[in-house]
Amino acid sequence: MKLTFKQARFVLNKRGFGITPGLERMEALMDMLDHPELNYPTVHISGTNAKTSTGRILAALLASHGLKTGLYTSPHLSSVTERYGLVGWDEGLIFDQMPEEDFAFTLAYLLPFIELVENDRDESLTYFEITTGIAFEWMSDKSVGAGIVESGMGGRWDATNLVDSSVAILTPIDVDHRQFLGDSAAANAAEKVEIIKSGATVVTARQHREVAEQIAAKATAVGARVIGLGDQLHLDVNDTAVGGRLLSVRTPNATYEELFLPLHGAHQGQNLAVAIAAAEALLNQELDAEALRAALLSVTVPGRLEVLNRHPLVVVDGAHNPSAAAALVATLPHDFAYERLTLVATVFDDKDVAGVLTPLASIAGRIILTRADSSRAATPARLQQVLPSSAVEPEIVDVLEEAVDLAISSSLDDEMVLVTGSLFGAGQARQHLLKGADGRAGEPENE
Repeated sequence: MKLTFKQARFVLNKRGFGITPGLERMEALMDMLDHPELNYPTVHISGTNAKTSTGRILAALLASHGLKTGLYTSPHLSSVTERYGLVGWDEGLIFDQMPEEDFAFTLAYLLPFIELVENDRDESLTYFEITTGIAFEWMSDKSVGAGIVESGMGGRWDATNLVDSSVAILTPIDVDHRQFLGDSAAANAAEKVEIIKSGATVVTARQHREVAEQIAAKATAVGARVIGLGDQLHLDVNDTAVGGRLLSVRTPNATYEELFLPLHGAHQGQNLAVAIAAAEALLNQELDAEALRAALLSVTVPGRLEVLNRHPLVVVDGAHNPSAAAALVATLPHDFAYERLTLVATVFDDKDVAGVLTPLASIAGRIILTRADSSRAATPARLQQVLPSSAVEPEIVDVLEEAVDLAISSSLDDEMVLVTGSLFGAGQARQHLLKGADGRAGEPENE
């Protein structure tokens, strides 16, 4: 059976974007495929924020040290193929996004097995389970030397949790997906620490005390080693520089000084430290300092504090939960110079809308409330209801592209336009501003 990319997207999207807990469907599918996810060593990443950024940095580090690396992240901004990357090195970093024909070919190959599982179990695989199956099979087919796999949500019953990861990364854990993971960081952590496998190395960002305790308890229970930022791992320098960060990282094995990372935000310095320790753990060696520096120069993370215009300054960011919004607010005045900030906000209705908007509104001299082209997006009227009373009077523009255009056209050269509140909205704005990105291939079901 052959599929075009358009047909493959249709097959995937008709599964819908629901979430069905349990690993039984994925286990049945991987059994039929003889477990392609076990054909390469894997780094498994979970956490609330910073997973994709950390994964992309780590992929560059591994590639610069000779490992062809497969990368699976989610959600995507514009096309489902963005979830899959093949990262290599040839006198510089090579980051190849999965070609559309590879996506269609891999799904066509998997489809008979998917249908067997669905018929046997009388239930459908979810969108995310299918995209994860594609990742496992594609990486195996490409004979990667390592795979980096980002969990979609949680960890315990996340579709990615079939990997036998020798290295686990836990980025900062806070509250998101309340209806599935609970109303506290500790409840979220109870699910996410389940990616830690027996005998693995766990590299963790700074965490809330109760989260750190759960990580330590899980690691002890399965005989895993923990390398924690602020304990065995240190970020000695994390300064703002022109176009990014200037950093110094100290691991249990080595000190890496005068590193330049072309990403904005102090949190990206923490992501780099975690990625370096994870790379050392997977490679079982100290990193080559020159290869490390060269790799970092090519790192990009679309949709995360991404600058798309200079005059006025236009930044898109996918902050979609309170902790991400707070990190964004803390970053802007340190990393950018601007006279006034116009906030263009769209937030999914199933998120903590007030928790996202409140910190953002506190720094905005002008607010435009809009709605991304998603059934999950809250209406501008709903956003207006939860704006704090101290916020400036908002403007309402129902169509996101029109809101972005209005914000830019009415801003002075020394002002900033910030489009944020949703990864999906950031992707839609990014597509509009870049003029020519491929059409979105379905909603980001695990934002």
